[in-house]
Amino acid sequence: MAGVDQHEGTIKVQGQNLFFRETRPGSGQPVRFSVLLLHGIRFSSETWQNLGTLQRLAEAGYRAVAIDLPGLGRSKEAAAPAPIGEPAPGSFLAAVVDTLELGPPVVISPSLSGMYSLPFLVAPGSQLRGFVPVAPICTDKINAVDYASVK
Repeated sequence: MAGVDQHEGTIKVQGQNLFFRETRPGSGQPVRFSVLLLHGIRFSSETWQNLGTLQRLAEAGYRAVAIDLPGLGRSKEAAAPAPIGEPAPGSFLAAVVDTLELGPPVVISPSLSGMYSLPFLVAPGSQLRGFVPVAPICTDKINAVDYASVK
């Protein structure tokens, strides 16, 4: 298997600077699709890097992007669009996806990141390829009708 391309940087989303790490298949290999990795309150994009998840996803042909959520990791200076434990506007994660040009991604959402991913999941017209919730918070803040609308 050829190597992977890695880089990190900062994007501006709704006026806030967010740090990200990205890996993708190297040597011009095609990308299957994008995977967006979020994190819990005591973690950051560095966790996904240290676990080898970013590397393994790229080796398997995926574009893997892990962001540091507002107020955490290397996005510590960014203001969160909602208080912890309250759903953030779905437009926030939509703006992340658009800015990073992820196309319809698979979103991996553990713990705290549920406050971002769940509103995005149920937003009208949301473009997701897949959703992998790992004990996300704010599940009780989304109504049953909105959950039922997810296809």
